[in-house]
This record gives sequence, structure tokens and C-alpha cells, in this order.
Amino acid sequence: MIHFEPVTEKEFPDYWRYSVESWIRDMGRAGFLRDDITFEEAEMEVRKFIPNGLSTEGHHIMHIMNGNDAVGTIWYEIRDRVMKEAYLWDILIDENQRGKGYGKEAMRKLETTARKEGAGRIQLNVFGFNSTARNMYLKMGYRDAAITMMKHL
Repeated sequence: MIHFEPVTEKEFPDYWRYSVESWIRDMGRAGFLRDDITFEEAEMEVRKFIPNGLSTEGHHIMHIMNGNDAVGTIWYEIRDRVMKEAYLWDILIDENQRGKGYGKEAMRKLETTARKEGAGRIQLNVFGFNSTARNMYLKMGYRDAAITMMKHL
């Protein structure tokens, strides 16, 4: 059974670098970024979502733990929008831990955590090219709320 443990201030810089690099890679692959965006430019964009790092109100960056072993990381926010909700900013299962059900277990743990916080739903974004994650979310009862489409000219 998995549980969450907070990422520490000491660990945060490594997570931050991963997060910005991942944002560049995924947003670029999806066609939302220029090819020549710098790390610094991307960092300014990502910082808009979490301006105070680990101290940003409502945000939680956690290790996904299987016993004493970290198997991944999850970043979510508890916020009030149309209703109180959890927003999943990022989930990463370590490459050598994939295919073992930790993604589903982490999402179930997030559902339990969000309910305890009074959230009535979970929102997330999944890139169109990430069919593995998309299929997992669909099987877990998530539905399409909006679809962004594009055509390169």
C-alpha cells in the first residue's frame, strides 16, 4: 500500500529542475512552445503556477512511497474554483517502477486525500501523446472535459 511523504526543501531544487525540463519537453512535443525556449524562460512560466515553491498555499509535492522506498512523485493542489477541487499538476512514476500499479494506487490515494480535504472532484491535464496515462485515467472514471486541437500550417 502506498503513501505520500512531502518533498523537503533540500530535495526541491532537483524536483524543480525536473519539473521545468519536463514542461519544456512535453509542451514542446505537444506543439505549444518555440523550439528555442531557454530554461530560464520556461522557469518563469512554470513559476507562475507555484510562485513560492513548497510554501505556495494549497500545493503539495510529495514522494509516492511503497513502504520505505520512493517509487515516484506527485504534485497536486487543493483549491476553490467552481467548487473545492484537487488539481493534479504532475505525477511521475520512476521508470524502473512503471507497470506495477503505482500510478493507479497514487491516484486512489489522491482521491482519498482530496475527499478528506473536502474536494468534490479532481481535475488534471493529460497530453494527447500520453496514451498510457490517458487510458489509465479513463479506466479510473475520469472523463474528457475539454480537448485542445491544433493543425500545423
